[in-house]
Amino acid sequence: MFLFDERYAYFEMFSVQHFAAVLCFIALIVIMIIFRNQISDRVDLWLRRSVAVMMVSFEWIFYAWTIANGGLSLSLLPLGVCSTSMYFTSYALWTKNEKVFQFIFPWAIAGSLISLVVANLHYSFPHFRYIHYFGNHGFFLTANLYFLIVLKFRFSYKNLLKSGAILFIYALVMYPINFLLDTNHLFLREIPIEAAPMYSFLGDSWVIGFVFSIFLLFHIIYIPLYFYNKKYPIPSPI
Repeated sequence: MFLFDERYAYFEMFSVQHFAAVLCFIALIVIMIIFRNQISDRVDLWLRRSVAVMMVSFEWIFYAWTIANGGLSLSLLPLGVCSTSMYFTSYALWTKNEKVFQFIFPWAIAGSLISLVVANLHYSFPHFRYIHYFGNHGFFLTANLYFLIVLKFRFSYKNLLKSGAILFIYALVMYPINFLLDTNHLFLREIPIEAAPMYSFLGDSWVIGFVFSIFLLFHIIYIPLYFYNKKYPIPSPI
């Protein structure tokens, strides 16, 4: 089956295939912005639940394919930022839960942006792994923007600090667990080769710089929301 054909076991970062995948989701986001006020409740429900089912299905097919190819390992556990973001985003899509969105939003945006730019991938289109990688990262990025743009969910700086603090605590817990399980969740043991040069000047302290850069990225992501919240203040709870 061509979706799992090993002839496609190659991928070049910043190639036409890389840019094509990213441009597809940029186009999808633009379309979403244009038609944001024309999405009925029925269409909204169908879109949210379809994307949620699609992302989870892609993930479980990926597990089955990896295991079938002798890749059963603890690295498949959904403990990384992106896999965690995908599951929480899927739950938020299915339930229309704003609290879950406020927790996972910076994780999802930061994780997807990093993964879409620094594509840690070894298969090209039309292999399933290419579709799974760009599909899931692109969909949970778009889904979190959908919450903001279409559903008008709100995200405050207080939400950012809470989410960042949870991620920091989670990283502290996962750091020793990675050594115990011989895994690399959250890239706390080894950073992807493509991103390694950015942290090489820190030597053995690169992991501190990596965690700090993620928290800094959270703040960069929040900049447009800061101005939006200034223009349209978040109502105080009664």
